[in-house]
Amino acid sequence: MKIILDCFGGDNCPGSAIDGALLALEENKDIQLTLCGDESVIGAYLADKTYDKSRLSILHASEVVTNDDVPTLAVRRKKQSSMMFGLQTLAGGEYDGFVSSGNTGALLVGATIFVRLVEGAQRATLSPLLPTMVDGKQTILVDGGANVDCKASMLKEFAIMGSAFMSSMGVDSPKVALLNNGTEEEKGNALTKEAHALLKDSNINFVGNIEAREMFAGDVDVIVADGFAGNMSMKAAEGMGKTIFSMLKRYITQGGLRAKLGYLLLKPSLKKLKGLMSSDAVGGGVFLGVKKVVVKAHGASNAVAFKNAIMRAMEMAEADACGKIASALAKRDNQ
Repeated sequence: MKIILDCFGGDNCPGSAIDGALLALEENKDIQLTLCGDESVIGAYLADKTYDKSRLSILHASEVVTNDDVPTLAVRRKKQSSMMFGLQTLAGGEYDGFVSSGNTGALLVGATIFVRLVEGAQRATLSPLLPTMVDGKQTILVDGGANVDCKASMLKEFAIMGSAFMSSMGVDSPKVALLNNGTEEEKGNALTKEAHALLKDSNINFVGNIEAREMFAGDVDVIVADGFAGNMSMKAAEGMGKTIFSMLKRYITQGGLRAKLGYLLLKPSLKKLKGLMSSDAVGGGVFLGVKKVVVKAHGASNAVAFKNAIMRAMEMAEADACGKIASALAKRDNQ
């Protein structure tokens, strides 16, 4: 399995990206990685590292797409950047997947133009995998922010792609729910009401509406939303999580000896919880609807986060997730 890693563009690049690649090589002996970016910088960083040189190569790219770049301009003017050149190389056919922590909008536009959409897809989605209260289970949110303005037909497409993705990951008959402001069928705005009717009449395993407070319960496998609602819900949840941990730390500090002793007893459980909720453990958001695997790692990814994003890309490629999404969309008229 051959994966390209964009080593520039993220907050902690190139160091964390390269370290993550080395961790991935150690963890999986079947993976082959190509580090894309300035060859001299990458080479210098690797000079004192120990790794399997037969499974790691460098693809030179002289430019960098920054977070300040306008996505459409970055695609046109920075074709020799680590992101755009990496995507073009992926599209060439030799590689199975691409991972980047760079500019999300530029990655979306670049993947759409260079890698291209699977036949039948209207848009690509950025779909994060969310941790849940059920051990070992994740729920995919389609869409998490790529498509702010959507039609009901697009939400049906998101549901089909999300269901096909989770099926490729081994979930039998994935449960699909529509993010809404109430669980009742009549709730929502014009978009969600129309989408609900389309999903209800489809052949996917649609279980109805879900409220944002149940996103992490683990009751469903796919949550469908327009990018505006999906992104706001996800960021609100992230903010609440950070607030709870900050408040807990403050109350423990102010709570005296009893609180501190209680914290010491709970520390292993709290550490495990924090790890599960961390973006480092999730392995990045996945782009659904493009012809090859593209994974977006968090902009502030550390080495572990990059390693997990690489593993996510490999898992998708091995499962032929993109091919299964294309097949599902081809059957859309019957769904």
